[in-house]
Amino acid sequence: MSTRGRRPVRRSPLPGYKACRNCKAVVPEETEKCPVCGSTDFSKDWMGLIIVLKPEESCIASKLGIKKEGMYAIDVL
Repeated sequence: MSTRGRRPVRRSPLPGYKACRNCKAVVPEETEKCPVCGSTDFSKDWMGLIIVLKPEESCIASKLGIKKEGMYAIDVL
């Protein structure tokens, strides 16, 4: 059976969490306002997880524009 043309099913890697569409911060589902950017636009459809402990020393955080420690999604729909 071919999967050509089909979009893979995306699921969050952490059940019970959602990601901010603005800054990609990953927060518990009950969170109403993003603690990083203040947005209220969230998605349960996200992939990948980056945990940043020291953003000022992280090359990855620098490339992604992350300035605050925390969990971040790689891709948010």
